[in-house]
Amino acid sequence: MATTEDSMSLETTQTEAKPHPPGGIKFDWTATILCTLLIGGVYLDGWAHAHGKVDSTFFTPWHAVLYSGFAIVGAFLILNLVRNRIKGYPWLDALPPGYNVSLLGVIIFAVGGVLDMIWHILFGIEQSVDALLSPTHLMLALGIVLMVTGPLRAAWLRFPRDKVDGSVKLLPAVLSIALVLSLFAFLTEYAQAMNIPLF
Repeated sequence: MATTEDSMSLETTQTEAKPHPPGGIKFDWTATILCTLLIGGVYLDGWAHAHGKVDSTFFTPWHAVLYSGFAIVGAFLILNLVRNRIKGYPWLDALPPGYNVSLLGVIIFAVGGVLDMIWHILFGIEQSVDALLSPTHLMLALGIVLMVTGPLRAAWLRFPRDKVDGSVKLLPAVLSIALVLSLFAFLTEYAQAMNIPLF
């Protein structure tokens, strides 16, 4: 009986000793910069659609830039997940606090990307508002929101413990909010008053 209790207390101690790998400001900055590239790919693809640069195929240079940005963000998170798992962290705790949801965003975006390709093959390339509000594009947008808010969640979870001595430590979180707002602005541009001709 004592052996079982000892092993249980040892497991508890090991779990408490390594609950999550350290994230910190460097991890947040890296995630923020990579997510900025992803949002840049979204805007570039939107520009191509608005200026008639796309044809009837899914495989365009603009999609290549968008999905490359996604692949870089996904690779960053997955490589850190695997590296920390090798160090002994449990799978569910192998990313710094706040980034598990970003990994969920990677999965949602990947599934949405495959469905978007099938959608384009079956129904062609959407035009105008339909391009922004198709089900697969909304799924991609959800994945992006979950990915880019990683630094915000990480700062939120660290804030009570860290003594924030200025805005520099919170800058990745602020930029994360700006990326989400820029995505929402992109998705709702059809409803903005400046885009509606008066005559």
